Amino acid sequence: MNTAFASDLFRQTLTSPREAAQRIIGLGLERDWLWTALILMGVLNGLVYSLVLQMGPGEPSPMMPALLQSPLGFTIFLIGALVLTVLTLTLVGRLVGGRAELPQILALIAWMQFLRLVLQIALVVLMLALPLAGLILVLVASVWGLVILVVFVDEAHGLGNVFKAAGVIILGFLGMLVGLSAILGVLGALVMGGA
Repeated sequence: MNTAFASDLFRQTLTSPREAAQRIIGLGLERDWLWTALILMGVLNGLVYSLVLQMGPGEPSPMMPALLQSPLGFTIFLIGALVLTVLTLTLVGRLVGGRAELPQILALIAWMQFLRLVLQIALVVLMLALPLAGLILVLVASVWGLVILVVFVDEAHGLGNVFKAAGVIILGFLGMLVGLSAILGVLGALVMGGA
């Protein structure tokens, strides 16, 4: 994958997510390579998050769990969340009649994480120059990112119905919350045990 290809796919994802999903799935990338890419995106997003923490105010928000205030804790949590996202979207989609295999969902989620990384870097720069524009970008990107995810899930599973795909995402999200609660419990126990 060269820069020109990634740039073109980036543009296509924003303007024609269904065609972008077909293109990503059509690459037929190896499962091991895709898992590595997903974990790498989690680590890189964790590094950008660490940078954002360093740039922010001295005191972290009291609403944020202490575990997520650590770059390492956040990275482990994010990687766990990504793995659970891939598994739940694959499983729930199959349960409602979808046809996607795990590598297809994995490829789409890994690509979305790449987009997220690019967006986070752009936000860091924008927040320094124009904080209000950065907040607007966050809002627009959140909504459009959700639309892209729904279209990606619909295309991968061949559901032919974006509402059904949205249902898969909601059920997957609920399943992911259960899994993340378990991960946070284990990480919290490790942190408390190490303290």
